[in-house]
Amino acid sequence: KLGIDVIATDRYRRAGTTCKRSASSDNSVESEQKTDMKTCRSAWGAEGTRLGRAAGMRPRQRTGRWQRLQCRAAKAPGHKRGKESICVVGGGFGGLLTALKLDSLLWPDGKPNIVLVNREERFLFKPLMYDYLTGECDVNDVAPRFEDLLESTSIEFCQGEVSSIELQQTTGKGVLSVGRDQSVPFDHLVVAVGASTRFPLGVPGARELAVPFSTFEDMLQVENLLKDLEGRSGPCKVAVAGGGVAGVELACAVASCLKNRSDATVLLLSGSTEVMEKCPAGHREAAKAEMKELGVEVLDTARVLSVEEVEGQKQVHISLGGEERVIATDLLLWTVGQAPATADLGGSYVFPVNEKGSIKTDPYLQVEGQSNVFALGDASFQAPEVSPYVATAQVALQQSDFCAYNIWASMNGRKLVPFRYMHLGEMMTLGRSTAAITLPLGSGFTLDGIPASLGRRIAYVIRQPTLQQQGRVGRGLLEREGGEAGKALGPLLQLLATEADKLLQQSRA
Repeated sequence: KLGIDVIATDRYRRAGTTCKRSASSDNSVESEQKTDMKTCRSAWGAEGTRLGRAAGMRPRQRTGRWQRLQCRAAKAPGHKRGKESICVVGGGFGGLLTALKLDSLLWPDGKPNIVLVNREERFLFKPLMYDYLTGECDVNDVAPRFEDLLESTSIEFCQGEVSSIELQQTTGKGVLSVGRDQSVPFDHLVVAVGASTRFPLGVPGARELAVPFSTFEDMLQVENLLKDLEGRSGPCKVAVAGGGVAGVELACAVASCLKNRSDATVLLLSGSTEVMEKCPAGHREAAKAEMKELGVEVLDTARVLSVEEVEGQKQVHISLGGEERVIATDLLLWTVGQAPATADLGGSYVFPVNEKGSIKTDPYLQVEGQSNVFALGDASFQAPEVSPYVATAQVALQQSDFCAYNIWASMNGRKLVPFRYMHLGEMMTLGRSTAAITLPLGSGFTLDGIPASLGRRIAYVIRQPTLQQQGRVGRGLLEREGGEAGKALGPLLQLLATEADKLLQQSRA
C-alpha cells in the first residue's frame, strides 16, 4: 500500500505462518512476548515480525536515531540474522546486472542477502524503446517486470523511491530509507540510479510542452500521441530536439510510424554542425542516408530558445545561423539534457559528486572515501585519465561484472580488480527493419540495412538480463521474422531457455 513491493517465496510465507502459531499460543506474559518476537524476527525476518505484531507481541525498546533505524530495518527487505546484506539502488542495466551477477557467484561462507531497490516495477531495456514504437517488439520485450526477471533468483525486490541513506562512519554499514517508513539495512551498497531528462532552465516552455523519451511512461505517451496523429486528418508535423544518437533513432522511428501519411513531416533539430558528430563516419553516413530515405528534414546548428502553445500547436522558437525562426509543430519530442539521477534525490546521497552530480569513484568503482559503497553507470564518474569513456549502456554492462566481483572480493579477502573498458562497437536502429552496426575494426567497419537490423536484434536477445528473458524475446523475434518456421521454433526456444535457467539455478543452489 505504501508503494513497497517485496518479493517473498511460498516457503517464507509458510514459515511466517508457523511462527505466528508459535507466538500466539502463549502471549499473555510480557517476557514471553519479547522472546517470541525475537524468535520470529531472527528466524523469519520481515514476515515473522509482521505476524508477531499481529499476535500482540512487541519488540524491545531502543533509543536514538540509529537505533530507531535499526529497529525499523529489522522488519525490512534483506534482514536475515547472521547474513551480510548487499543493497543495489537502481534497476537499470548496471544495477540489475550487478545484482544478478552477485546472485550467480559462489560464496564460500554462504550467499549474502541481495536486495534490489527501484522506483519503477519494470526494468527498461532502453535500446528497444524505438522498436516498440515501430511495432517490432511487445511491451514485455522492452519492459519486463522485475518480479518476473527475478523469479528464479534469491534476489529480493523492493519497489519505492529512496529518500535518504544513513551511514555509520565507523563500520561503513548503513540503512536505506525507502518510501515513507521502509528501511533496508546494508553492509555493502551499490548506487546505479542512471540518468534522467533535464530540461534546460534557459528554455521557457520546454518542460511544460515538450515530451521526453527516457522512461517507460514516456514511451507509452509517445506511442499514444503518434497513434493520435496517424488517425488525425490534415497535415501533421513532429519535431525532435537533439541531433545525437537518441534523437536520430527517435526521428527515424517516428518517420517509420507516419510513413503511410504523405502529408506528415518529421523535423530533426540538431544543435551541432553535424548530426551524431561524435560517432564513427560510417555510422553517420548510414544515418544520414536512411533519414533522407524516410524524408526526415535535418536542421543543423538549430538551438531551441523557447516553446509556446498557440491554438493547439507548439510554436518552437529556434536560433538558426544567428537568426531566430519559429517552427509550428503538432508534437515536440525531447532527447537532450540527460543528467545523473542523483539530482532527483536532493541531498539524500551523502557521497562526493562532480559538477554534474555524478558520484566520484576510484578505479575499482568504490565511492571515494567509502570502501563499502560502489557506484556505476550514468550516475558515476571516474577521472578521464583513469577511464576516458562516455557513459553508455555498454559501459554500465561491463562495469556490472567488475562491480559484482569487487564486492565479492572485498567480502572474501581477495584483491580488487580495476575497471577496464573494452569498446565493442556501436549499434543503432534507423527505423523499421533497418539499422547500422559499426565494429571497431581498423578505422571502423559499418554494416547497415536489413542485415544490420537482424544482427542488432540478435545481439539484444543475447544481452537480455536472464535466460528466461532471452527465450521470451528470442521467441518474439523468430515469430515475427522467421515466417512459418519461426512461429514453430519460437515456443521451443523459450521452453529450452526456461529449462536451462532452472538447471542453472539448481546448480548454483
